[in-house]
Amino acid sequence: MSRQRSEQVYRTRFEEVEEGSGTMAGAMLVMVVGVALAVVACVGNLMVCQSRARSLADLAAFSAAYVAWHEDAGDPCALAVNTVSASGATASDCAVHGDDVWVTVAVETKVPLAFHVERTSRAGPMECTRGVGE
Repeated sequence: MSRQRSEQVYRTRFEEVEEGSGTMAGAMLVMVVGVALAVVACVGNLMVCQSRARSLADLAAFSAAYVAWHEDAGDPCALAVNTVSASGATASDCAVHGDDVWVTVAVETKVPLAFHVERTSRAGPMECTRGVGE
């Protein structure tokens, strides 16, 4: 009889210790899912900002190269900076090397540890050759 009584006491204490563990497991699951969603949102924002920076750099470099080829049109880098600024980004660097124009664009992100992304683009004439490897 005493053995049966001790098993009942043990079960009761064990059940008291386990009470609420399902709630804690559920709360942990919700937190893990929340962190995973935050990571996915940050990666998505970085990818969108990189694509935007690349597109803006290409547009600004092409526009600046067009101005550089038409010498009476003005300063190529001024046009590149105006093009990028009109889109809400920042032109980090602009340089004219011969016939080529190099433009670097920085776009602000909403990610805590990566405040901005930069992309560089080059535009200018391409030298034509007769064939590859000649």
